[in-house]
Amino acid sequence: YGAPPPQPMAPGPGGPPGIAPARGGGGLGGKLAFLTIGAGAVKAFDTFQSQKKQREHESQLSKLQTSVAVKRVESEQVAQQLQTCYQTVRSLQQALYESEQEALQRDYEEFKAPDSDGDERISMYEFGAYIKNYMKAYPHIPEEDYPTFDDFDRNGDGTVTFKEWQAYLKEQKAEAKSSKASQKGYEGLSKTADKSQSFAEMYRKLKAAGG
Repeated sequence: YGAPPPQPMAPGPGGPPGIAPARGGGGLGGKLAFLTIGAGAVKAFDTFQSQKKQREHESQLSKLQTSVAVKRVESEQVAQQLQTCYQTVRSLQQALYESEQEALQRDYEEFKAPDSDGDERISMYEFGAYIKNYMKAYPHIPEEDYPTFDDFDRNGDGTVTFKEWQAYLKEQKAEAKSSKASQKGYEGLSKTADKSQSFAEMYRKLKAAGG
């Protein structure tokens, strides 16, 4: 009695005869499914990264636009300040010009007072007559305090022009200003002087202040 001969295996539904399909979803179908899932994940990651970059770009653009807007406002404010400063300078220049014109007009009117013949020059005779009339109007002023004809006649040609007249007046104003400053210096020393200091010390300070 012997054992029965082996029977051939029936062909499987997904493979050649005699080979059973692998369990657990293996084979080509499983690989395709894995690849499909992987491709979707990569696409989703790329989309996420793209959206992230887009948000960063929009954020940077928004900051840039805000910065530009701030700079524009600051520029407008600076422009307004410059315009205000310009108008102030123009006003001061106009006021200075008008003041100088008024002073020039006063000087010219004073110059024309002794110019009796209207030739825009003052002769020695015209000057003498003018000073005499002035001394009559202001008798309390000592004669030595009045300027002489030579004080005005800078080039010594025997006549005084308006330019020479102005030059003398400018010198007198500068001297008066300097004298006033010196007087303030003397007063300051006198007020702040210590009662206990010697006369020699006071004299030294006064001499230094007077140059």
